[in-house]
Formats: sequence, structure tokens, C-alpha cells
Amino acid sequence: MQLFYDPTIASGPHQLRAEEARHAFQVLRKRTGDTLDLVDGRGGWYQATVTEITKRGCLIEASEIRRERARASHKLTLLVAPTKNIDRFEWILEKATEIGVDVIQPMLTAHSERKKIRPDRLERVLESAMKQSLRAWLPELRPLLTFEAALAGASPGDVRYLAYLGEPDKTPLLRDNYGQKQDVTVAVGPEGGFSPAEAALARTLDFQFVSLGPNRLRTETAAITAVHTIEQANW
Repeated sequence: MQLFYDPTIASGPHQLRAEEARHAFQVLRKRTGDTLDLVDGRGGWYQATVTEITKRGCLIEASEIRRERARASHKLTLLVAPTKNIDRFEWILEKATEIGVDVIQPMLTAHSERKKIRPDRLERVLESAMKQSLRAWLPELRPLLTFEAALAGASPGDVRYLAYLGEPDKTPLLRDNYGQKQDVTVAVGPEGGFSPAEAALARTLDFQFVSLGPNRLRTETAAITAVHTIEQANW
């Protein structure tokens, strides 16, 4: 299935957004009368028939097939420090979307090597991953925040975890600490890990220290390990 994304899609006549129209007709060579499968990024699945193609755009007649009430039985928020190599950070977004995540919160930490990101480019990565994995839910990408602001913004009802390297003998495994169907926020730091001061602050904000395993992991590996651990627990 070739899936298209349009956040404003609704049943009835609709003009397909320009980016998707170009892909459909210039790359895939769709024509009038062809059928398109679309999602709105909020759980809605649509099927549409192409009714008109012009130089200015594409008109379709859409109907909603089904609506998923929620992505999963739980909400997963990933707090993560952007990597120095932006390709690695984009890989995090891509794979986290494929596995299952609801919110991605980039954050600046004491050891962060990347201070800026391009939200427009990262949004396109998320959209592509959603379509490739045939999902109807687009993760929310939040603006880059400081470590303190990112942690303070965690939802009040979430179980909160911080992947911490500073106490290896005292830190339980995430997989042994998380229960099914719990809304959860997981924080993953940069290559140098979280500083002791950041760890102390996290404790005051009710974050529990957890380990992702015996090996020292790159940021992107740690982030995906955390996401997969949570999702696997809910399968």
C-alpha cells in the first residue's frame, strides 16, 4: 500500500496538499479515476478517488474508512538530546515512529553537542516514517527546550524514567520496572550522559533512574531501546 498524508483531509471534495499531489502525479504517475489511501495523522484512514488534476493542484473525493481512537493503550513521550550528527537524530525519529511513540521532546543538556535543530526537516522525517510503516498517528514533535523545562513539562500522571549511567550497581532495568498500559515519559541523554546535577534535579521531579542494559549505548541506540522496551511490554 502507498500511503499519503494530509492533516486537513475530510470526507467529501478535497484539494490534496501540494507535496502529496506532486508525489502522487509526478512520481507515481497517478491519473484521474485512480484511488488513493490517506491518513490524517490523528488516527483517521481515508480512501479517495482522483477527480481532477490541474497545474494548480489535485482534487479528490474522499471518504473516511475508519478511525482509530488511540495509537495504543498508553502514551509514550521520549525526551532526548539531539545528537551531534543530525543524521543520527533523524534516525531516532524515524525508528521511534515505526516502533511507536506519541511525543518527541528534544532537549538541551549539560553535555549536548548540538544546540539547534530544524523542525521543518524533522517533521518531514516523521511524516515519511509514519507513511512507510502504515500508521495513522503522527508523533508530536515539540520545540527544543532546556533539560529542566523538558522534564518539568512531563504530564502529571506519567510514570517517569531517566536512563542514567551514574549508578550502575543501583539502577534497575527499565524492562523490569515498567508495567503495562501506563502513560510514560522516558529521558535519554547525549553521548556523555546526564551530569550529576541533572540527575539530582530529575529526582526532585519524580524521575526514576533506570538502566537499558549492561552495555554503554550511543544516544540513538539508547533512545530506540527505551521505546522498544516500553512498546514490547504493551504487546
